[in-house]
Amino acid sequence: MKRKWTKNLGLKILSLGLAALIWFIIVNIDDPAISRTFRLSVEKRNEDVIASQGMCYEVLEGDAVTITVKGKRSVVEALTTSDFSAYADLSKLSRWNAVPIKVELTKYLTESDTPSITIGSVDTLIVSLEETETKQFKVSVVKKGTVEEGYCIGELKTKPNIIQVTGAKSQISKIDEVKVEIDVSNASENFTTSGVPKVYDADGKEINSSKMTFSTTEVKVVGTLLNTKTIPVDIEIQGNPLHGYRYISTEYEPKSVTIAGDRKALSTVSKIVIPIDISGQYEDIETEINLENYLPDGVILEEESLSVMVNIVIEKLQIKDFTFDTKDIQFKDLNDQLKFNYINDTTSTELVIKIMGREEDLKNLKISDLNPYIDLKGKNKPGSYVIEVQFATIEGIVILNKPTVSIELTAETDNETEDGNQGGSSDTKPDIDVDNNNGTNDNNTETSGGTDTNEEEDNKEVSNAEDNE
Repeated sequence: MKRKWTKNLGLKILSLGLAALIWFIIVNIDDPAISRTFRLSVEKRNEDVIASQGMCYEVLEGDAVTITVKGKRSVVEALTTSDFSAYADLSKLSRWNAVPIKVELTKYLTESDTPSITIGSVDTLIVSLEETETKQFKVSVVKKGTVEEGYCIGELKTKPNIIQVTGAKSQISKIDEVKVEIDVSNASENFTTSGVPKVYDADGKEINSSKMTFSTTEVKVVGTLLNTKTIPVDIEIQGNPLHGYRYISTEYEPKSVTIAGDRKALSTVSKIVIPIDISGQYEDIETEINLENYLPDGVILEEESLSVMVNIVIEKLQIKDFTFDTKDIQFKDLNDQLKFNYINDTTSTELVIKIMGREEDLKNLKISDLNPYIDLKGKNKPGSYVIEVQFATIEGIVILNKPTVSIELTAETDNETEDGNQGGSSDTKPDIDVDNNNGTNDNNTETSGGTDTNEEEDNKEVSNAEDNE
């Protein structure tokens, strides 16, 4: 069997090649018919007929058409979509707003070579008609990119600054604004450029404008550059809140802003100071302040945000009673020639003061922090006095009432002055030593040869001092 297949192998291969050659010749001579499918866009002709009626149209069906071309293979294989024209004549719209789609072969072919053309299932252009509307819109500019550092765009002028848009009434009603986009990347000097107008709805989404016409298809934009400078923003609190309330703090943003202008104008501005009057306020203040009101002429803000948000905290104060007695009181500026005693049983009476402040400050406050004292300055003569107790000043603490104490100042004897056993010095509590006073009285008696009456009065003063202690 193997020998049978391999016998005369060369002749067999030659025969196969000749057969293929003969088939190729026969095929090319006969040029059999084949079919091809093309997808064509449909041209709308005589649109002005609809426009002249104040109407516009939207294609519902038939914007494109599929055709099948059948003919000689040599002809069909050489065809492209550009060799065909598919169109619909809008001047021949039916009452149902439909018109047949026609397809023509635009390439010249002999009658014998012209293929047949069959349109697919969609062979009619169907449209909807709607009234047209024309509206005017102000042109705004959208900047893309960033200018060179140290500059900002001060002014953008468009020409024209008003543009007319015509289209279907339902579409025109959706337009909120017309924008033109320009690229300002690395700009460092005044510039002129142009852009294509586009329409946007109220949500900022671009609307397809292919069915709309614009009074101009290009908008010219002229830009001016300004120098920039970053400065701090300060809030200046003025006045005082309602009695019983206290200003606590201020928070605000931004704490700095970038301003723009020519160099001379910028040199006059070092910061923005915003005064806020809190007189009579009793609750927190939240406010938004327009920074433009605090800028001099010729200076603008670079940022899109023109406001500073301010939050001022005002807190209601608490009132607390503190009790103390005369042992806690110091005295100041006692005349060296006088000695000091409380009278009218003051030492056995608790003194009460009302203190106002923040709860956290009052919580740990002690009477010793207030350092109560009486000031004897100017009290240079013996006698009885009613003196108001004074207190140290502590930030955030208000003394609402100051109690009084009754004291008696009596003259020192010479020996008492020399021994220094009576009286006191500034900023010390009265401290009367009974034993020393007794000794002093003996010395007074010996030195002055005093009388029983004087000795009795001295003993009475010592007795009073002991009671005070």
